[in-house]
Amino acid sequence: MLRSLTVITLLAFVALPLSACGLRGELVRPAPAWGDPPLEGPNDPRVLKEKADKQRAEKDAKAGQREKEAAEPSAAAVSPTPAPTTASK
Repeated sequence: MLRSLTVITLLAFVALPLSACGLRGELVRPAPAWGDPPLEGPNDPRVLKEKADKQRAEKDAKAGQREKEAAEPSAAAVSPTPAPTTASK
């Protein structure tokens, strides 16, 4: 009986100070241990990276289109050669 009373008292003395530990004021929700955390708005690094990747892809597509157009001769650049004529005297 005395041993269980001692254990209960000891646990109470240990539990009381631990229950008072913690942050005061507004608590900030931590990021999840796994998975994607929710987006934090337009300044979230993932949103900014996605925009930069999209702009880079559009720029690369335009550059590729320009290279393709430069490699193919246009209809205006190719002039038909006249048929050879024979001069009759």
